[in-house]
Amino acid sequence: MFSPATEARFGELAGRYPDKRSALIPMLILAQRELGWVRPDAIEYVARYLGLSPSDVESVVSFYTLLHRRPVGRNVILVCTNLSCMLCGSDAIGGKLREELGIGWGETTSDGLFTLVEAECLGSCTTAPAIQVNGAFFENQTVAKVETLLGELRSEAGGSGGAKRGGGPPAPPPGRS
Repeated sequence: MFSPATEARFGELAGRYPDKRSALIPMLILAQRELGWVRPDAIEYVARYLGLSPSDVESVVSFYTLLHRRPVGRNVILVCTNLSCMLCGSDAIGGKLREELGIGWGETTSDGLFTLVEAECLGSCTTAPAIQVNGAFFENQTVAKVETLLGELRSEAGGSGGAKRGGGPPAPPPGRS
């Protein structure tokens, strides 16, 4: 199911910890990196590999927003909606993103270019509001900065985004704002 390189990393991770369960999150991240999301068969596989029940693994996958239980877009945008970010304008940023992309929280644009995720906390309260794109943090955000970022991401994809174009491997996000 996985490449030889990923299988080798699974073995390293499972052997690193006295309790194999400690390797669960790193293994799920590797599985997602290879498959694009944590598929049900990957949950079963990792559970068997670590001697856990599939429901134990599923409970971890369903808890963490960094793990995706269904296919996601080329650019995954997390918007912090916790108190600090909300007080500093993340509600306006989230609203603008939903409007510009034509999707709601947890949805992916029809072209597969963007997935929008409401995040409980990105741990950046002193630089609120914060968003994360493909794992990169963008702090002290404004609606204008997010509009610029969307434009850059669309340009990198070669289209206007939203419902028009997409596909291909994920591009690294532009520089930190």
